[in-house]
Amino acid sequence: MKDVNLNSLKIFLEVANCKSFLEASNKLFITQPAVSRSVSNLEQELGVTLFYRANKGINLTPAGEVLLSYLNECKNLLDSCDRVLESMNDSENGEIVIGVQSHIVRNYLMSKMKHFRQNHPKIKIILIDLSTVDLIEYLEKRKVDLVIDSSPIESIYNNLVIEPIKTLETSFIKSVNNKNKITTLEDLANEGLILPIARSSIRKNINNLFKEKGIAIDPILEYGTEELIIESVRRNMGVGYVVKDAVEYLVEDKIIEYVNVEEQLPTMEINLVYISNYLTNVSKRFIKEEIYEDGV
Repeated sequence: MKDVNLNSLKIFLEVANCKSFLEASNKLFITQPAVSRSVSNLEQELGVTLFYRANKGINLTPAGEVLLSYLNECKNLLDSCDRVLESMNDSENGEIVIGVQSHIVRNYLMSKMKHFRQNHPKIKIILIDLSTVDLIEYLEKRKVDLVIDSSPIESIYNNLVIEPIKTLETSFIKSVNNKNKITTLEDLANEGLILPIARSSIRKNINNLFKEKGIAIDPILEYGTEELIIESVRRNMGVGYVVKDAVEYLVEDKIIEYVNVEEQLPTMEINLVYISNYLTNVSKRFIKEEIYEDGV
C-alpha cells in the first residue's frame, strides 16, 4: 500500500462500520466535514472510490469492501498482539476466550473451568458458542484464543494445530415409560427420533452410520442443545441421541434409560484447536494445567 496516513485509515474504518459520516464524526469527536475531507483525501491517495454516496446514505464500493476486510484483519491482529504482550507480563490476570459448543462445555469443559478458576480466580473465562465453521473463522480472526470441538474439523486453513484430547461415548436414550423393544438401527428408525441439529458433528456421525446401513431417518425434533433433547426424552416425546455421560444421573434415578442396540455407535472425538503463534500465556497455562500435563 502507498504511504497512507494512518489516521485516514482509522477514520475510513469508523465510517465503514457506521455507514454514516455523521455517526462516525460523533464517535471520533471531529466535525463531519473533517471526516468527509479525510475520506476524500484517502480516495485520492489510493486512486479508488471507497464509498457510493447518495441522499439516502453511503455504501462501500468493491474497493472499499477490500480495504475494510484488510483493515479489520489488521485490527484483529493488533488486538491479538496486545493481548499476547499483556499476558507476558502477568499470567495471573487477564482473560481467556474459548470457542466451544454447549454440549462440550457440559460433558467435558465445565469441570476443567471450575478447577482452573479455583487456582486462578483473577483470570476471566469467556466462552463463545458457534458452529465449527464459525469457531474456526473466529480463531483465524483472533476473536478466540483456542477452540475445543468435536471431529470432524474441516478447514481451508493450514496453520491450525488440531490435537485429539478426549473420546466420549454416545447413546440413544428413551423414557422409562417407553416400553417399545428397540435393539437395532431399524427399530430406531421407526421411533420418533430426537436428534442434534444437522450441522453438528455428533449428528453428522450418526447420520453416516444410518446411511452406511442403508437406513433412512426422519427425526421428529432437532435441537441445538443437548439439554432440550434430554428434556424431550424425559417427557416421553421420542428417542434421543446424546453423549452417554450426560444422562448417567438420570439413568441411575430410573427416569430415562439407555437404548442398547446391536450396532456399534460412533464415539465423539474432542479436539483442541489453536494457532501456535497466537497463544497467550494465559491460554498456554490453561492448556498445560487442564488439557495436558506438559502443555504445548
